[in-house]
This record gives sequence, C-alpha cells and structure tokens, in this order.
Amino acid sequence: MRSAPLLPTLALLLFTLVSPVPAAEADLDAIPYQEMAMAVSRTFADVSKKIRPAVVNIKAERKVLVGNFNNPFDIFPEFFRERFNNRYEREQTQVGQGSGVIIDPAGYILTNNHVVGDSDAIRVVLNDGREVPAELIGADPDSDVAVVKIDATNLTVAEVGNSDLVEVGEFVLAIGNPFGLDSTVTSGIVSARGRSGMGIVEIEDFIQTDAAINPGNSGGPLVNLRGEVIGVNTAIFSRSGGYQGIGFAIPANLAKNIMNSLIAHKRVTTAYLGVETQPLTQEMAQHFGLLAARGALIRSVTRGSPGEKAGLRRGDIVVRWGKRDITDDQQLRNLVTISTPDTPIDVDVIREGKSVQLKVTLIVSPEEVVVEGKGDRFLQGMGISITALTPAIREQLGYEEDSNGVLVSDVVRGSPAANLGLIPGSLILQVDSQEVHSPQELRSALGGTSRKNYFDIVWRTGRFLQRARIRGI
Repeated sequence: MRSAPLLPTLALLLFTLVSPVPAAEADLDAIPYQEMAMAVSRTFADVSKKIRPAVVNIKAERKVLVGNFNNPFDIFPEFFRERFNNRYEREQTQVGQGSGVIIDPAGYILTNNHVVGDSDAIRVVLNDGREVPAELIGADPDSDVAVVKIDATNLTVAEVGNSDLVEVGEFVLAIGNPFGLDSTVTSGIVSARGRSGMGIVEIEDFIQTDAAINPGNSGGPLVNLRGEVIGVNTAIFSRSGGYQGIGFAIPANLAKNIMNSLIAHKRVTTAYLGVETQPLTQEMAQHFGLLAARGALIRSVTRGSPGEKAGLRRGDIVVRWGKRDITDDQQLRNLVTISTPDTPIDVDVIREGKSVQLKVTLIVSPEEVVVEGKGDRFLQGMGISITALTPAIREQLGYEEDSNGVLVSDVVRGSPAANLGLIPGSLILQVDSQEVHSPQELRSALGGTSRKNYFDIVWRTGRFLQRARIRGI
C-alpha cells in the first residue's frame, strides 16, 4: 500500500484508539484494527525503502598535531616546542563520521559543515557498499550546511520537499549512521518549528523532532511520509551526549538555498534589508499598546536600503514576515538572511498602535571586504584609527545623548574603510550581533572572529546606519 491514501486510514485508527465511545456503541469488532496497523507499518517501510539508497555514510579525515608522550620533558611543552622546532609533536589522522543525502544525479550530497567543513580528505560510502572519494564544494559555518560531490553512476536521488508546509505533529523519519551503524531509521513527529536562539549556529530556524538522533546522524535527512527530505539533521539537546527526545534539523528550504549558493558561488550570498533591530521588552510592548512582547522593534533604517524603500520606519514593530509570525528580533534577522533576494515579501508591522501592511523586496548583501588579521592588525588593514566616544565629542558631532559606540578618529584615503564609506566621526556600533562601547570591546570582538571566516560590522554616520560584511584571513 502506498503512503498517499494513508492519512484517512491513519486518522480513523487514531480516532478509534482514543475515542471515548463505549466499545459496544462503536462496534469495534467490525473495524479491521490489524489491517489499519499494518497499513501504517507498510507506509513507514515504503518510505524507508525509498529514501535509504540515497543516504550515505561520510568519513572525514583531519590531520592534527598531537603531543609525543615519549617526550620526557612534557612538563614544559611550550619551552621545548619553541626551541626544538616541534620535534616532540607528531601528525595524526583523525577520522570522523557523519551522514549525508544525495540530492542531485550529478553526485551532489547535502550534509553538515561540522561533519566535513575542516576536513583534509572525504570519503563517501554508498548504500550499496561502494566507497568513493568526495570533493568539498562548499561549507557554511553560520547555517551548518555543506555540500560535497562524488563521481559515481547509478545513484539514487532523494526528493527535496517544501519545509514551509511542515506542520507540528506530522510523522517523520530520521535516517543516518548513528555510532557508525549504517542506514539506521528512526521515527517520531515534528515537535516544533522555527526554533531559534539555541546558540548552536548563527542562522537558526530549526525543525524540532523527537525522532531518535544520535552522534553520526548529523547530515542525514529528516523525511515525511511521502519520502521527501524536509530537513537535515544537525544537533541534539542532551545531557548525556545521546538521544533524549529533542533533536533539531535544518529546514530543507533553507538548506537548499544555501546549497545552491555554495554550488554556484562557492560561498553563501545572503539577503539584505538594511534595518537595525532590537529586542522588544514587556515594558516596550506595554508602551506601544501590545498585549505581549512578540515582534522585532526597528531601531534604525539605512538610507537607500530595501527597508527604507518599502516604507519601514524607526519604531515600527515587525510582527509578521511572509507567512511567519515574528517572535523576536533574532528570528527576523534569520528570516531576512535566508529570504530570496528580488522576491517581494509581505510584511506586517505595528506603527503607533495601528497595523500596517508593507511589501519588501530584498537585495543581495553588499560584496564582502577582505582584510587580513584580527584586533589591532585588522584596524590597520581597514585603514582606521579609533578612540572612545566622550560626552563632549558626542555633543560636538550631534549624536543623541544615548548614543554609544566606538568613534572613528581617522580614515586612510583609499583604504577598505574609506571605500565602504567610513569617515572620521563614524560610530562603530556592532561586530556581528555584539554591541561595542569602547575601543577595548571593539578590539576584543574583532579578535574573537576566528570561529568563522567572515563577520558583519555595523556603524553609524550621522543618522544613517550602514553595514558591511568583512572576510578575515
């Protein structure tokens, strides 16, 4: 039996199992329970047969330096490394395992960045037992999406579904290689959608599921009862390191957008709105006449940006983006980042207590600037000097009393900073989402960017807000 006609049968089965009607009145003997249970079982089996050949085991090799424990002087390792040219260290190859799913007959495989992102060599084991080398096409640390490619024939390709249509309560299957156990299938339901603020990656819009996900499942597909990939399994919430009923998957629509960008450009191109937001507190919500602190408060709008052209204003509260209700400013930033440029999006805002409907058309984020170094070296590479913002300087430059940031005191002509539009008197406000209030905080924020290969810097010149993406090397 195919999965398409299952839903009425499954609904009837679940209804009869929980119905409060006495058995005599429901004539339970006339209902073929075993047949209905078998229909559910066959559907799970059909989906498993359909998707398992497209799921692969990924072996990622990494070369690391480890201490030589035969060194009798290990009590002073740094001293001897500096003087004996690391002769007391040796190179070792570590092999990590994860999962992936074939999504294109050309051999493209969708997986996680944390599975293959910093690997030196990758091998893929297909469901039929073949083991082939793979090429890393691209990896995005912010979303934890990566794409690898293999050169092989007779590949089974998984169908990617529309994750926007996923509903809480749907049955799903997770397929992967937990603990190296190939082609393991587990089942559960969609527990929640739009999970963010988990601190797992920068871009979070997870599907939460209670299907068992364990180490080794990372990169494997989460599929619906039509056998469509609706997510990429990426993380678990656990106090033990194993399954505890809370797993997270990257929505298929997000993963597919990033995958296409990685294949086409070797990097991720993101969308740009041109607004600065802040959390909406309960006190603010009461001030604006709202019942609950749900939404994203716009603090400023960049001149000439898509946000300004759409009519967004400072003080607007964004409560809906496309078909998604906005709970907080972090969710809005994530949705903007993963939205498709040049496509109109309906946006609902609360303005002075009234509902206003707008239509926003995003653009591709401005091209990245490449600057070498971190901290002070980064500032030198950018061609800027900084100083603290004092009350006297704040008043002299005409900034508001509550303005904070780090003042740009000088800009080298023709430097990357000058090309971006920074001038003496500009205020650097943020590095990524971290606000900076002093030169030391700015240097510290710039020094901590090694966790990924790019970051955003936000600054204000007068009343105009600007943002640029900087790639550090």
